Amino acid sequence: MHITAEKIKEAAEALECTELKSFMFQEPTAGPLTKPRRSSRSSRRSSRRSTRGTRRSSRGSRRSTRRSRRSTRRSRRSTRRSRRSTRRSRRSTRRSRRSTRRSRRSTRRSRRSTRRSTRRSRRSTRRSRRSTRRSRRSTRLSRRSTRRSRRSTRRS
Repeated sequence: MHITAEKIKEAAEALECTELKSFMFQEPTAGPLTKPRRSSRSSRRSSRRSTRGTRRSSRGSRRSTRRSRRSTRRSRRSTRRSRRSTRRSRRSTRRSRRSTRRSRRSTRRSRRSTRRSTRRSRRSTRRSRRSTRRSRRSTRLSRRSTRRSRRSTRRS
């Protein structure tokens, strides 16, 4: 069932509804046909108070939203800073681990080299001692032999 403007007019006339009539016959851009009643002083005061209250509440809500935004920004900054610091600490720990590994390697190498050198030096000292002993023995033997030969020559 389609409702037309004529049907609405008839219904409004039947009900004698002033609000509906004013709504029907007014221009789309114009205000209401019926003039608003003049308000009393008390109603004016109350309307002023209510507007003031709404203004204050809107100000307060604006302030609270600003504060919340600031706090969220601060928290974001702090989280960023903490992330940066954790990254830096991780990097430093990695570097320190690398350096310790390198130092351990170098110490191992140096120990090996010192062991080898000490072994070599020990071997060389042993050899030299052996050679000196042999030479001493040989000199003793030679001296004995010369003595014997001299004795034998004297006898004869």
